[in-house]
Amino acid sequence: MSEVVQRIPYEGTGEDSHGNEVESWGDPVTLSGVYGFDPGSSSEPRIPGQDRVIVEPTLYGPYDMPVESDDRVVVRGHTYEVEGFVRRWKHMRSGRLAGAVATLRRVSG
Repeated sequence: MSEVVQRIPYEGTGEDSHGNEVESWGDPVTLSGVYGFDPGSSSEPRIPGQDRVIVEPTLYGPYDMPVESDDRVVVRGHTYEVEGFVRRWKHMRSGRLAGAVATLRRVSG
């Protein structure tokens, strides 16, 4: 079973007038070989004056899944930010490249 996932690569091109990198993303690319998507949990922080929902799903794929921190991915019609580094692991005995896990995040409101 596989999910249809699009990667929107982070490019970070140029600098603003203060010397800070300007955030930018490239064109979406459809990934193949993605194993699964766990819709994860959602939370509603209780901050006065704010009405937001935070969703934190997980994306599972092959060891060489081409997803990096700061990328965005589109899964099941929603766009998510990749949080932190993609965790890649090898089988501890055989050394086989077992897979990769990416934590995602979407904030609305």
